[in-house]
Amino acid sequence: MPYLTRNDIEAIARRIITAYRKLPVLQGQTPNRVQPEILVKDLLGLTTGYHVLSRSGRILGLTSCGEVGVPIYDDPAQPEYYFLDGKTLLIEKSLLGEGANPGRYHFTLVHEACHQVYRMLFPKAYENCIAHRQIHYRTNTPAARAGDWEEWCTNALASAVLMPVEMLRQNMAAFGLGERVYMLNRVFAPAVYKQFSEMAGYMGVSRQALAIRLKQLNLLQHDCLRDPYALVNLYPEKEEWDV
Repeated sequence: MPYLTRNDIEAIARRIITAYRKLPVLQGQTPNRVQPEILVKDLLGLTTGYHVLSRSGRILGLTSCGEVGVPIYDDPAQPEYYFLDGKTLLIEKSLLGEGANPGRYHFTLVHEACHQVYRMLFPKAYENCIAHRQIHYRTNTPAARAGDWEEWCTNALASAVLMPVEMLRQNMAAFGLGERVYMLNRVFAPAVYKQFSEMAGYMGVSRQALAIRLKQLNLLQHDCLRDPYALVNLYPEKEEWDV
């Protein structure tokens, strides 16, 4: 995998979105959100399958650069092998189950598609993957924690493709968030949080993914999504600990 800066990744995403907007199925429309299934099938020409990919539920999606068999567990008692052809994405089918988070499904689908985008753009870099029948997995372990450079790059591209800058700005205006969100906090700024949540739902992404993307683009100043009480947490002075 070649070294890519964030600017490089953003440039690749812009090329993808430019081509996406020109798809015949979208003609006459001004899309302000990305429909992952259309992008994967109509733009990239990839096939998608839905199966149980692991007994533990750890594997969310996978793909490969060439022909290779992978186990699937639709029947836990009798695992079978699915033979990837280098143009297929396999997605954990529970991501489409009742009560599942659509944002997690969309991100997984686009993440696996972005592996294929990198293979198309840098075929020589992926020759070794093809020779060794390497499989690209998306798991519920963050790429940064796993220390995987390629997974980090793929996550970054998936984020930029699902949430292009122009579409973000359009939707921020449409949902009343203005040009920049000062604070995202469900307790102390509930109206803004509601608008933000509606925007995330409309774009088909998780609130966490949207917050991270806005923060990276300097469109969100204070992110209190994880801890709405971070602004008022009180910490004792150091001497109070000295007993």
